[in-house]
Amino acid sequence: MITPMSTRHGPLGRHRTIHARVVDWLGHRIVSGELASGAQLPNEAELAAQLNVSRGGVREAVKALAAKGLVEARPRLGTRVLPREEWNLMDREVIDWYGRIADQEFLADLLELRLMVEPGAARLAAERASAEQIAALERAYAGMADHAAELPEAADAFVEADLAFHLTLLRSSGNELVEQLGRLLEASLHHGLEASSHAPGGVAATLPLHHSVLSAVRAGRPVAAYRAMKKLIEMTADAVARMTPDSGAALRNEESECPL
Repeated sequence: MITPMSTRHGPLGRHRTIHARVVDWLGHRIVSGELASGAQLPNEAELAAQLNVSRGGVREAVKALAAKGLVEARPRLGTRVLPREEWNLMDREVIDWYGRIADQEFLADLLELRLMVEPGAARLAAERASAEQIAALERAYAGMADHAAELPEAADAFVEADLAFHLTLLRSSGNELVEQLGRLLEASLHHGLEASSHAPGGVAATLPLHHSVLSAVRAGRPVAAYRAMKKLIEMTADAVARMTPDSGAALRNEESECPL
């Protein structure tokens, strides 16, 4: 039996639509491993009773999870969890569920992807960024600098400013595919930046490098922008690698407090 979250509004609370709540609740548990590969989900009626929702809500949620490659539903055989290699790892919600569990392998994969994309985007931004985009980068950096002095209390605000900096940089590349990738990875970027802000020395080490990226883009120096962004992500990767089990657990506990 799946253990539901206990709230006075039922296991799922009362936010969002029933369909979205069930998808999120089940998807998070599949990605976290609570529902392992090959696990059989309770039948439609049992799951509806456990979650205090309609059978129709469960049915639609299972269809959505199947479309993401997380489960397979077969007549008379029920619904089982598929292995990870079947999952659509580029799906926005799957990315978000991975981010919530602060998985080290996920964070490492994300940083590898960022290392392949963001330095090149910084180089293009130095060549193509408009005055408005540079101003947006300046505002994002100023927000980071302001909130860095107020950590850890201002951690959420710092991460939001950090996210705005990176998404603005991707948009400033002038490449629509790079911009779309940024939108797709927004959730994972948020979780990755949050993890790095919890890492020992993460903020102190990377804040000057954000300024170096900004300065290079503003001055129209593509090579300098590329190198600064590459160094920034490499330093972030080092900080995340130094995260202790306790700091990782603290981040996971913070995420688990978010209502599903």
